[in-house]
Order: sequence, then C-alpha cells, then structure tokens
Amino acid sequence: MMKPSPNPDESAIQMHLLVAGGSTGAGLDKSRSIPRPQRTLQEVLFRESLSALPQIEGISRVDELRAALAAGLPQNSEITRFRYAESLMKWFFRDGLDGLALTAWKNYRDLLLQASIHRYLYLSTEPIMATCVTGVLPRLQEGIIAPSAYLIGNTEKIIGHELVAKSRKRFLSSLRKLSFLEKTPTGDRVASPPVNKTATLLAMHHAFAVNGPKTIEVAQIEANPFWYFTGIRNSDQLRDFLREADHAGAIGKYVVADRLEQITTSMGLAELLERKVRL
Repeated sequence: MMKPSPNPDESAIQMHLLVAGGSTGAGLDKSRSIPRPQRTLQEVLFRESLSALPQIEGISRVDELRAALAAGLPQNSEITRFRYAESLMKWFFRDGLDGLALTAWKNYRDLLLQASIHRYLYLSTEPIMATCVTGVLPRLQEGIIAPSAYLIGNTEKIIGHELVAKSRKRFLSSLRKLSFLEKTPTGDRVASPPVNKTATLLAMHHAFAVNGPKTIEVAQIEANPFWYFTGIRNSDQLRDFLREADHAGAIGKYVVADRLEQITTSMGLAELLERKVRL
C-alpha cells in the first residue's frame, strides 16, 4: 500500500521561488533573479488581467499588447496605467503572445480555468506571495480564522526579513483576491481556490516544459509548487489528481510499484491546448 508522502521539502520549494519566473515555468526568463530581499509588494491586478482578455486576444505585437493593457486600466494617470501594465505583463503575459495565458484563453474561453492559470502564473513570479501559499497556509485547516499577524509573521520568518507596512496590507489583500483568504466580520478565513483540474494539468505541463512524452518522478512533481498555486492543498489531493488524469487518458500513465512512483506524459503542452483536453 502506498504511504502518503509528506509535504514537499521546503528548501526544494524555495529553489523554485528564488528565481522570478524561472524554474516553475516553460519559456520564462531565467536570468531575472532577485538580487536582494524583496521588501515591497504591489497588490495583484487579478480581475484586471482576466477582464483584459477579450480586448487583447487579437493583438499581434508585444508592444501593442502592453499598450492595450494600459488603455484598459481605469487609473487617470497615464504613467500609473503603463506602470500597472508592466506588472500585468510580468505576472501574466511574460511569455508573450503565444504564451500560456493567451493560448489557454483562445482555446478554452473558460474564465474559471483562466483564473486558475493566472493564479499559477502570478505566484510563479512573486516569491513572497508564493512562500505564504506553499509554506504557511497549508499548515492551517481550511475554514479557520487566521490572524493577519500569524500569516505575515510566519511568511516573514521563512523569507528572512520583514515587509514594509504598505506591503503587509497588499499581501493580505492579494491573498483575498487570489481566493486563499475570505474576509469575514471576525477576520480572514482560510480558503482554497476552486481547483480546476484542466488548469492544473496545463500548469503541470508548463512547469515541467513538457513538449511530448516525458517521464517525471512524482517526488519532482511534489517539490514543484505549481499544484499549490492551482488550489491543491496536500500530496494526497495531488495523487488523486494524477490518478484522475491517468484514468482520463490525459497523461500516458501513472506508475506506483515498490519504490517507483512516476508519471509519463502522452503529449506536450501545445498539443493539450490545441486539442482542448479537459479533465
């Protein structure tokens, strides 16, 4: 009988989070590392990224994409709009016009799936937010009220430095926007975003740069935080997802035998998107 595995090793997760947009995604700029502790946060423009999709899907140049994102924002200041557009580019559209976000939208046109994809892309780029999602929230039972001091303090403890006051507020607000917290009269309740299994399948193929049949150890999958980002909370739920993907034919096989536990994909990310595979 297979024994449940522990949560991914924290040091392995941190390796993924130290490079902005690096090893957690395909086709990302791996040279953009964080040279010093990140002490400030911008509040995530999550709804804005989703509402922009119908206006940008037909754009054919990256500079037009940036301009269209800025034009769709409500701020009065042109400088502010372009600054926010740069953040949208970094978080959601950093891999360009043929990247995951726009390609998923063109093929599926499913806002629930898209929200999960955008959550994954954003958290792959923001190490502080990702640290809370992978290292703090999983310790808490879903549905309990989590004091802000607990969430902020434990995240700061993991990253090794304090956040400035404004960033602490943005930190909590962004967790709410991403559906990891729900605001209630008595405080923030721990929540889990709705798991879109199709989005999780796409994120897995994106995270591991899958271009075709590829064998991946489940230990490697556990150590990559993409599944936390799409709303899965523990390794048991992750294995349930892998079994379902196997039974549905969305991956080639999921093998558990003695000490061997691995999956083999059956197609690449581009083919999954083109065929509009769903789970």
